[in-house]
Amino acid sequence: MNKYLLTLLCLLVTACGPDPELPAAQPLTVAPEVINDVHGAVPGPYSVIAHKVLSIEGEDGAALATSLYYPAEDSQHPLLLFSHGNWSDRLSYDRLIEHWVSHGYVVLAANHSDCCSPVKGIFNSLRFGQLGLINRRVRDLELLLANVTTLEGQIPAFAGKADVSKVAATGHSFGAFSAQQLGGASALNPDNDEYQYHPNPRVSAVVALNPPGPMFDTITADSWRGMTAPTLISTGTWDVQKGFWEDWKMHLMSWENSPAGNKYALVVNGADHYLGNLICRTEREHPPQEDALKMVQLTTTAFLDTILKNDKGAGLIFADNYLAEKTQGYAKILRR
Repeated sequence: MNKYLLTLLCLLVTACGPDPELPAAQPLTVAPEVINDVHGAVPGPYSVIAHKVLSIEGEDGAALATSLYYPAEDSQHPLLLFSHGNWSDRLSYDRLIEHWVSHGYVVLAANHSDCCSPVKGIFNSLRFGQLGLINRRVRDLELLLANVTTLEGQIPAFAGKADVSKVAATGHSFGAFSAQQLGGASALNPDNDEYQYHPNPRVSAVVALNPPGPMFDTITADSWRGMTAPTLISTGTWDVQKGFWEDWKMHLMSWENSPAGNKYALVVNGADHYLGNLICRTEREHPPQEDALKMVQLTTTAFLDTILKNDKGAGLIFADNYLAEKTQGYAKILRR
């Protein structure tokens, strides 16, 4: 049996087993006005325009399903490229993406080859191989960046809105690794034991939500040794997946193993991989983790404002113990 199919089938089987025992989560008990005073905690001043039924020419001439989000007001804004999680899709992250846009960002998101269902994801994993799938994801993000002018031609109101001199790669789960690759992370080719690098010099920052630890034969503990771009990762103390990452701290590996300097990690007490059902798997019958989402929204916004907009006030959140004190231990930021 194909080793990738075997791995995926094992994942599906183990996912049906009992959930691992998780530590008790401390609820966020801080008054809303205290949290809302933190930079990026509440929606920003911009109205959000979303075009979700777009396409650009992808690999082999195939259409790459694309979503475009931008502020309605006339001004130019940094560009965020977004990569969804494995088997998810570009439409399952609106709560986060629209928050960014309200703070003055343009976001482009595409459906990757593994999108939309386990069946399609497994089929294309077998079709392209795990390394091939990883490489296609990176090329999808590069195609988004290369087609800004094309989308301006399709949507006149979008013309001039994206500042392509200020670009960040963002993503969740498997998509977090795709974003990290544009910042210098690498995937191992098991056929020759060489790492493949796809850094993009136009990418100034990386936001990696719940990034993977070692995965298959292609993502290893050394995959982040060359990730030099300023990076924020996020995870939670319930961020475990049976059969893959039994310990939530494995999601910190990309933060720990990358070169020090402008590397940050948000840890939220009790947050899981999907914030309940608010991102990636919105069909889950799990309570939404609204407080955890707010931590992700405010921290990622502050990080992006610091790096892409040189907003000194936004950087206050990364001061020692600032967020931990504000939230009374519900969330904290680690830095290297």
